[in-house]
Amino acid sequence: MQPRFNIERERHNRLFYKEYENDSCVLQFHSHIELYFVDEGEMEFLVNGHFRVLSAGELSVALSYDSHAYVTPSYSRSSVLIIPVYMCERFIEATKNKKASYPFILDKSAVSRIKECISALKRDGINEIEQLGYIHVILGIVMDCIFFKEGEYVSEPAQSTKLLVYVNENFKNDLSLDTLASEFGYTKAYVSKWFSSCFSVGFSTYLSALRLKNALMLMNEGCYSITECALESGFGSMRNFYRVFKNEFGCTPREYLSRREKENKLEKIERAF
Repeated sequence: MQPRFNIERERHNRLFYKEYENDSCVLQFHSHIELYFVDEGEMEFLVNGHFRVLSAGELSVALSYDSHAYVTPSYSRSSVLIIPVYMCERFIEATKNKKASYPFILDKSAVSRIKECISALKRDGINEIEQLGYIHVILGIVMDCIFFKEGEYVSEPAQSTKLLVYVNENFKNDLSLDTLASEFGYTKAYVSKWFSSCFSVGFSTYLSALRLKNALMLMNEGCYSITECALESGFGSMRNFYRVFKNEFGCTPREYLSRREKENKLEKIERAF
């Protein structure tokens, strides 16, 4: 499955910190900087294709538009700090067109120093200058602990966000590279290169993934026919829908629904006992 653009996270455009128990997250990306801490137990992380099992006192780092996912195998307590772009513009500029060659910090003393800064950020009455100061210290530690490599061209976060929001809000319509190029004043080649750089897939593959996700949601609701689900999600033909669906799930939509129905029946039987 292709990473999804977390438009809800994007709209929550402010500093965010929260603690979790047994947390998990599907493959996604957004413009904000995300630091994810394992406080107890273990968690499995995937960031830009890099996989690592992290234990207590370690953290993962997702830069702007890095695809990332995580899951708890058995038990974990964790916490996340999300820093919006407008609060770390110098860091964004310093890491522009770069990717972390290894997006994990295993140095527990460095992680502890970051945690101390977070504790300071949580204080009541902290002013804006202090807040930005602690954020800069945190990101300075990150830069000292992570090695960066040059990546392919990535546009400015603000423009990238506008483009992605537009795609996520209009995927049901007749959308193409020509449409995006005209809407945002880019060349068709630029938009194509941007998608390939961010997702290692072409625009059409990304668009199909969005449409498939929506069709799957409608199918699971059970209120519409398969054809209605496909057309409502932006697929121009059933032939294309069936091809995309089978490539992703290895079965036809009807076979998927039949399997889903059997699983639901088994769950009801298990709950009865």
